[in-house]
Amino acid sequence: MRKANPKIAARYFPQKREKTDTVKENSFGKNHDVILDAYTAWRSLDDFRRKARRNKMYTFEDQWGDRIKTGNGWITERQSILNQGNVPLQNNRIRGIVRSVCGVFQSQQTEPICVSRDRNEQEKGDMMSSAIQYVYQLNRLWGVDSTNFQYFLITGLAAFKSSYSERNGKVDVWTDPVNYNYFFFDNHMQDPRHWDCHLVGQIHDLGLYDVMNAFAAGSPQKAQQIREIYRYVNKERTVSYLESLTKDENQHLDFFIPRDESRCRVIEIWKKESKERLLVHDRLTGDFYKVETEDAPALETENETRIMEQAAAGVAPEDMKLIEYEWFIDNYWYFYCLSPHGDILKEGETPFWHKSHPYSFRVYPFFDGQVFPFVSDFIDQQRYINRLIMMQDFVTRSSAKGLLAIHEDSIPEGMTPKNFADQWAVFNGVIVYKGKPGVPLPQQIVSNTTNLGVSDMLSIQLKLLEDISGVQGALQGKAPTAGTPASLYMQQVQNSTTSLTEIFESYRELREERDNKNLKLIQQFYSEPRYINIVGKDVNPQSMVYDPDTVRNSEFDLAITESSSTPAFRMVMNDFLMQIFGAGQITLVELLENGAFPFSDKLIQSVKMRQQQAQQAAAGAQMPPMVPGDVSGQIQAGTSPIIQQMLNSNSPLQ
Repeated sequence: MRKANPKIAARYFPQKREKTDTVKENSFGKNHDVILDAYTAWRSLDDFRRKARRNKMYTFEDQWGDRIKTGNGWITERQSILNQGNVPLQNNRIRGIVRSVCGVFQSQQTEPICVSRDRNEQEKGDMMSSAIQYVYQLNRLWGVDSTNFQYFLITGLAAFKSSYSERNGKVDVWTDPVNYNYFFFDNHMQDPRHWDCHLVGQIHDLGLYDVMNAFAAGSPQKAQQIREIYRYVNKERTVSYLESLTKDENQHLDFFIPRDESRCRVIEIWKKESKERLLVHDRLTGDFYKVETEDAPALETENETRIMEQAAAGVAPEDMKLIEYEWFIDNYWYFYCLSPHGDILKEGETPFWHKSHPYSFRVYPFFDGQVFPFVSDFIDQQRYINRLIMMQDFVTRSSAKGLLAIHEDSIPEGMTPKNFADQWAVFNGVIVYKGKPGVPLPQQIVSNTTNLGVSDMLSIQLKLLEDISGVQGALQGKAPTAGTPASLYMQQVQNSTTSLTEIFESYRELREERDNKNLKLIQQFYSEPRYINIVGKDVNPQSMVYDPDTVRNSEFDLAITESSSTPAFRMVMNDFLMQIFGAGQITLVELLENGAFPFSDKLIQSVKMRQQQAQQAAAGAQMPPMVPGDVSGQIQAGTSPIIQQMLNSNSPLQ
C-alpha cells in the first residue's frame, strides 16, 4: 500500500484554514459570551467596591460602622457601644485632611496647552489650545476635576468618558465622570499606565425613550424591538420612592437588575478583539493603512494597473511605486451595547480617530495589581482617636464629681438624707446640726481624672495622623505657634505639598490622557469653522476662530501646564512686561494687549482713540487754506477726472 505524500496532498488538496476573528457571528442578535466576560470583570471588583465604601464611610459618614462579632451575632460597633449604655463619639479628622488636599489641588490651577510638532506652525497649536480650553469651559471640567479628585483620594480610582453627541440642542465634545460602582475593567492589568487593558465598560440606567433615542434613531422597527426587549419596564412611572441624598443605594447594586423599575439597564462594553488583516503601504502616496484580507485581489488589480501605466512611462521595474502589503493579526477595540439578556442594541469597531475606547481612568497607587487608596492609610489612627475620646468621656462620666460623703449620725433629727443633700446643694443653704464626738464632718469628694495619660496619647495619635497622611498643620491653615518664623512656616507648607506630589502627578497623567482623547475628538468631529470664545482669556485673535482644514491632519503634543489665570502667574507676567516696557522694547498698546490688566480693553480703546484724534489734527494742519468758491480742496483722490473738471469749472451737471 502506497503512503500518501503530505506535500503533494497539501498542494492539490489544500485544507480549509480556520481564520482568526474573535468577533463571533451572533445568533438571534444576542451575545452571551461578551456579557458574561463583563459580569466577571464587574464581580472581580466586589472587594474593591467594599473597601471603597468603607473609606467613604470613614470620610463622610459613620466611623463606628464596622461590623464586629458578638454573642448575639454580627452588629456594628456603634450598636455595640449603645448596648453597653455608652454614647459613640467621633472626631472626624479624615474629612479635614481630604478637604485640605483638595484645596491644594484647586489652588494649583492648570490648563492644557497644545504644542505643534513643527515649531514653525505654532499658530496651529494655539488654535488647538483655544479649542481644548473651550471644551474645558463647556464641560465645567475644573469643577468636575475637583469632585473626581475626591474619588481619587477616597477610592483610589478616577475615570472619565469622552464622547461627541447632542445634548440640550448642542452637538459637541462632552466629558463625564464615571462612578466607580458602575465601572469595570479586566483583572489582568499589571501596567501602571493601564496600557494592557483588554476590556472596559460601564453599566447605565436609562429611561426607555432615552434608549430608543440612542439606539433606534431613524428606525421605527428597531424602536419596536427595544420596546419588546424592555417590556418589563414600568413606562408610566418616572420617579420611584427612594431615600434620596441620605442612603447609599449603590451598596446593593446589581449587574443585571436596575434599582428603579422605571429604568432600563444598558451594559456598555469595550473589548479588544483580534482579526486577520492586511497592513498596506502605498509607496506612491506614502500612506499606511489596514484592509480586510478579502481586499487582497483589489490590491493586486491596482498593482497590475500601476505596472502597466508606469512601464508605459518608462519607469524601471525596481523604481515602480506599487502597493506593498503583509498579513498580520490586528488588535482593535470593538464596542457592544447590550441589554441584561444579551440583546445587542448596537455594536461595531471603534469609530474614533484615537482608535481606542472612550474611557480614561487611573488607579492609584497601582502596585502589584492592587490598589491602596490615600484615605485607607490613616483609618487606624482615626479609629484610635475615637477610642481615646470615648475612654476620656467614660472615665469623666464614671468618676466622682462633687460626691458628698456624710456620716449617718451627722444627719440632724427630722431630716432625711435626701433633704440633707438638697439643702447642701442650695445656694446659701444652712444646715444646723449638733456634732458628736468621733463623728467626721461632711465632706465633698472630687476625683482627679487628669493623670490618666489619655491626653498625651491623643496628642501622639494626632501627630501620627499628620505624619502618615503627609498633611501637616501648616497645610491645613493652622496658626503657627508663637515665635515661629514666617520662613519656617512656609517651608513646612512646602514640605507637606512635596509629600503629595505623587498623587497630583498621577492625576495629571489621567487628565492628559483624557484631554488627548478630547483633542482627537475635536479634530475628528469639528468639521466646520467655528468661533471659540474663551471667557476671561486673552488669546490671539487668530486662535479664536477654529479652522478644521488647518489642524485636522496635524499632530500635537498636549501638556498640562500652570494656568495663566492664577494670580501668581499674572503677577510674574505683568512684572516681566513692565520691565521690557520700561526698557522701550514694546509700546503701551503691546503692553496692554499681552498683559493681564483688568482695565486693558478700555485703556486700549482710549489710547487708539487719542491716536486717531492726533492723526486727524495733524492732517487738518497740513491742508492748504480754502478759497471761497474753490472746491478743488474738497475733491478726494481717486475721483473721476470728468467730475474733477466739472467741479473746477463750476459748471452745472448737464
